[in-house]
Amino acid sequence: MHTDLREWLEVAESRGEVKHIAGANWDLEMSGIAELVQAEGKEPKPVLMFEDIPGYPKGYRTLFGLLSSTSRIATTLGLPEDQIDRMSLVRNWRQKSRELGLIPPKFVTSGPVLTNSVTGDDVDLLKFPSPRFHELDRGRYIGTCHTVIQKDPDTGWVNLGTYRVMLVDRSRLALHVLESQHGSIIMHQRYFAHNRVMPVAIAIGLDPALWWTSCQPLTPLGVSEYDYAGGIKGEPIEVIEGRYSGLPLPAHAEIVIEGECHPGDLVDEGPFGEWCGYYANLGLSPVPEPVIRVKAIYYRDDPILTCEHPAIPPHDSSALGVAIIDSVVIWNRLEAAGIPGINGVWCYSEAAGAMCFNVISIQQMYPGHARDVGLIASHNSEINRYTIVVEDDIDPSDLKQVIWAMVSRCMPDRGIQMLHHCGSKSSDPAIPLAEKKKYRVAPKPLLSSKVIIDACRPLEWKEDWYPIAKISGSLRNKITEKWQAVLSSLVREAR
Repeated sequence: MHTDLREWLEVAESRGEVKHIAGANWDLEMSGIAELVQAEGKEPKPVLMFEDIPGYPKGYRTLFGLLSSTSRIATTLGLPEDQIDRMSLVRNWRQKSRELGLIPPKFVTSGPVLTNSVTGDDVDLLKFPSPRFHELDRGRYIGTCHTVIQKDPDTGWVNLGTYRVMLVDRSRLALHVLESQHGSIIMHQRYFAHNRVMPVAIAIGLDPALWWTSCQPLTPLGVSEYDYAGGIKGEPIEVIEGRYSGLPLPAHAEIVIEGECHPGDLVDEGPFGEWCGYYANLGLSPVPEPVIRVKAIYYRDDPILTCEHPAIPPHDSSALGVAIIDSVVIWNRLEAAGIPGINGVWCYSEAAGAMCFNVISIQQMYPGHARDVGLIASHNSEINRYTIVVEDDIDPSDLKQVIWAMVSRCMPDRGIQMLHHCGSKSSDPAIPLAEKKKYRVAPKPLLSSKVIIDACRPLEWKEDWYPIAKISGSLRNKITEKWQAVLSSLVREAR
C-alpha cells in the first residue's frame, strides 16, 4: 500500500480523480468551490488541489475532498477496487475489519515532516493558507481534515481524533471537542480535573488510512488509532517522538504542530458552519474552548494542508466514509446482540453526516424482529435520529426503495415508535439554542429523541401479503440480453 498522502495522490492522479485549481483565495473561494463540487458535481467527485494561493509561497497547497469517492475509499482501505458500489464497500470493509489485527506504530528517528521546523518566537501559524470556510464563520480553521494526538497520563494510551482547530493568532489555536469523544475524556477527566497541563499535537496531511481511523468511531477507550491504522495497512505507521510533547508524531505527515493546553485557559471559538448544515454549536455566538499554546511546527517542502468542508449535505469527504463505517458498526452490533437475519445496513451521508438516518434490511424470522433491530440500531450514536427497518427485498442504500417500503408497508399507528430522553451533543441542530445557552462550557447535559420506523410487512398476515408488481430476475436477464444494444444507453449497468 501507499506510505503517505503523496503516494496515495499518485494513484488518484492516475485515475483522473485529482483536479488542480490555481489562484483561488483562502477566504471563502476554495471552500466555495469545494461546496459546489460536492453538492452539484459529477461522479466520481474528485480531490480538489488548490495551488498558487494568493499571498502564500508557490508550492503551498490545500486539498479538499480526500475521500469523497468510493474508489478512493477502496484504495485507502485495501479493498477490492472492482467492487465499489455502496453495499459492496460495506460488506468488504465489514469482512476486513472483523479479521483486522492491531499493529503498533514503529518509532523512527527522522521523517519527511522534519524537513522544516520552527520553534519559540519564530512560530507562525499564519504561514499556512488555512481557509475561512463559510460566510458567517468568525475565524479561519487549520484543523478540519487532520488528527489531534493526546496521551492518557495514567495509562499511556495514545488517542487520535479529528476535533476541529481554529486559528487564534500566530502562536495559539482553539480546540473544539464534543462531549462524548475520547479527546474530551482525556482532556477534562485525565488532565484538567487534576489541574494538569495537557501536551497535544496536531498532524495535517496524513496517510488517508490514518485519517480514516482518526475521524471515525472505530476504536474503544484504551486502543490507539495508530494500532488500528497499522492493521488496515498491514504494516506499522512510522512515528517520531515529539521534541516538546513527547507524543508519537506521524513521520510522513505534511504538517505537525506541537503544543499544550492549560486548565482554565479558554478563548472564544467559532462560530463555524458544521457537518449538519447549521451553526448548531451555539448559533452565531462563539463558545469558550481550550487554547493550544504552540511550541513547534514541523512541515515538509511544498506542504499540503488537507481540509474538509462541512455544509448542507452532501458535503465533503468524511461523510461517505462515516456512512460506510457506521453501517458496519450497526451491523456488527446487531449480530453481537444475537439478532439474526441482517441482510444489509446503510447510513445516509445525505442526512447530516451519516448519523441521523439509518436503514437496516432484514429477513424477518419472528414477530417483533424488526422492532428488536430498530431498538438496538438506534443507539449507534447520540444523534441517530431516524432508524428504518425494511425487508430483504429492499436495498437499504437505495432511498427510492426505502421510501416506497415506508409508505406502502408501515402503518404509522403500529409501525412508528418514539424514544424519549436520549443523550445528544452540542452540534445537534434540533436542540433549542436557549437550552444550549444554559451551559457555558462542555460537557453539556443535552437530551434529544429518536424514532424507529418498522417498514416491514407484519409476519402475522404473511399469507395475505399482496403480490409485488416488479420485473422478475429471470425476465430481466432475458430482456437485457436480447435488448443490450438499446438498453446500454438508457439503463445503468444493463448487462
